[in-house]
Amino acid sequence: MAEWRDRGVNTIFTVNGGGNYITWTNEAMKQGLYIVRAPAGVDDKYRVIDRAAFEQDVRNPFLLAIALVDEPSNLKPGGAGITYYDVMVPPAEVDVAAQELSGGGKPLWINHIGAHINNVYLEKIMSDYADSPYIDWLAQDSYPVASGWDLVLDLDDYTSTPQGHSIDRLLRWSGGRPQFSFLGVTKYNADVGRDTTPEEFRLQAWSSIIHGATGLIYFSFMFSPQFSYDATPENLVAEIKMLHAQIDEIEPILMDKDKGGRRPWVLLKSVHGEANDPTSLPYPFEACSIKTDRGEYKIILNLANEPAELTYEPWGLAKVSFSPYQCKRGYSAKEIM
Repeated sequence: MAEWRDRGVNTIFTVNGGGNYITWTNEAMKQGLYIVRAPAGVDDKYRVIDRAAFEQDVRNPFLLAIALVDEPSNLKPGGAGITYYDVMVPPAEVDVAAQELSGGGKPLWINHIGAHINNVYLEKIMSDYADSPYIDWLAQDSYPVASGWDLVLDLDDYTSTPQGHSIDRLLRWSGGRPQFSFLGVTKYNADVGRDTTPEEFRLQAWSSIIHGATGLIYFSFMFSPQFSYDATPENLVAEIKMLHAQIDEIEPILMDKDKGGRRPWVLLKSVHGEANDPTSLPYPFEACSIKTDRGEYKIILNLANEPAELTYEPWGLAKVSFSPYQCKRGYSAKEIM
């Protein structure tokens, strides 16, 4: 936890399997880190069985939110497909637990499988998870590089990262509730995928921010050839620190400290062919604009692993050069150039 704090992280999510939640909580508090985990006093179905322990735990100011079951759309043993009968915890069961825990006074947070969110054949069940009336914050986990997938994909008539598409879908299905985006920083399985480069990490991080992520969460485990809780390579440690410094610089632009969460933003999607409407850019670019007292702040990302040029007259941009996966930010065309 001390290492992650020194990298700029401010919150620790969920207790490791087999870990002692009291020891884990005490260490997080010692490091000055917020906590998102299952509360004390609940059983394995997230039902309150010790009301006193539950109420005492949720009074902890370091407990930022209550974590519900992780990836409920995973298959239960013997399950044949992602259906309401074969998933580990169906949407209705998630709602039962969430309804009971929603009276604790802390936001409820749940994480979903990004590949299921972005699967057009699973939209009904995944949207049922997302539109729960009791869950406040949603997350999605996509690890394209470590999983051997493409780093960008075409879905819903535009191109983005898996994180970008998942955030957009969850925002739509949930009615705009805050979104958290997982970023993989390890090649967690020796037999699949490869290591993420700093440029690829940067792409996924800024794409998540462009699409409205309220927070970024790092998946640092390695399962094979040997287990490690944190196998983050040094080049990504340096990149994480750099990213956090950049986010800190524009935090007042991104976050509304009075109302909480992200400031309103306008997303410009990346489309193939001509971008003829005010909410799109020609591939390989995606962007967002955020209104501030100083004017509109723009964040623009090159989704391609090759140099590209952007011309966008509404922002005064003419043949602006971007290197592979580069993100540029600023108020004026001069800053973005």
